[in-house]
Amino acid sequence: MYRSASLFFLILAASLQTVIAGSAGCGKSPPSSGTKNIGNRQYILQVPANYNPSTEYKLIFTFHWGGGNMNQVPPGYYGLRALAGETAIFVAPNGFDNGWANTNDRDVQFVDQIVSEVKNNLCVDEKQLFATGFSYGGGMSFSLACSRPNVFRSVSVIAGGQVSGCTGGETRIPYLGIHGVVDSVANINAGRALRDRYLRVNGCQAKNAQEPARGPDSTYIKTEYSCAPGYPVWWIAHAGDHVGSPSSGPNWMATQTWDFWTKEIGGGGTSPDPTTTTTTTVNPSPTGNPGTCSAKWGQCGGQGWTGPTCCVSGSTCQAQNQWYSQCL
Repeated sequence: MYRSASLFFLILAASLQTVIAGSAGCGKSPPSSGTKNIGNRQYILQVPANYNPSTEYKLIFTFHWGGGNMNQVPPGYYGLRALAGETAIFVAPNGFDNGWANTNDRDVQFVDQIVSEVKNNLCVDEKQLFATGFSYGGGMSFSLACSRPNVFRSVSVIAGGQVSGCTGGETRIPYLGIHGVVDSVANINAGRALRDRYLRVNGCQAKNAQEPARGPDSTYIKTEYSCAPGYPVWWIAHAGDHVGSPSSGPNWMATQTWDFWTKEIGGGGTSPDPTTTTTTTVNPSPTGNPGTCSAKWGQCGGQGWTGPTCCVSGSTCQAQNQWYSQCL
């Protein structure tokens, strides 16, 4: 009788531990924040200031833009760190040649290595991994939506295009796209194409999304689509050019991303109507210039590209991979 009771409680304790356990790093002393190395590649790790090894944290990847590097993403991490309030671990990886060409899936594999290392050393909520980025970094986030939808809970793609490939891409994942209607680097058609993939994959109702006329990037229209339960798609078109955050006023891009990840798909959100649009207007004065050729660091070609194929004076269009040619 005693042995039976002991066995019962041992099994119960093991079951409870399985239910509440986070990643392998839970309970361990945390590594310090700072630059980390994996082989010949680097990333910046930001551990919450009040880190508790018994608490499971969100893990958020933030990818830099083309021509940038990991050091330009902290300390704000696209404005998300302030909103997280020390409830998330942040990672800013460094791309090859200041970009995310993802040749032979090398960048996706690098992300896999970072995920494994962080989860093994820190307490991560394995159901709360997210990715975002601007421009080339947005394209890398989209690539992860395609190739790692069972690892990442959702992505937020800011002014991105299919520039880092899309291996797979037929598995549902909550998707947020943000793009400027007069984007002179990554034409808005590139962002619409990414959105449309997940409208199809996520089984969303077909609706025409309203978009604002040219103006300040503080003006935007958000369309929330009715999709398969648990797999919403939001599309936010703003009136400005190629920006990773508003040029003035509150950082609504960060707020909308955080709301999508925490309220819409993280509990507490409500199912949207078939199509809901929200318009916010601040300082409605014209801005931006779409131009006729892509700016330096902008896209100028690649499979599926429908934007400009010429570059501004001082740069030339150079192929990076089958999906992406860049003005360099």
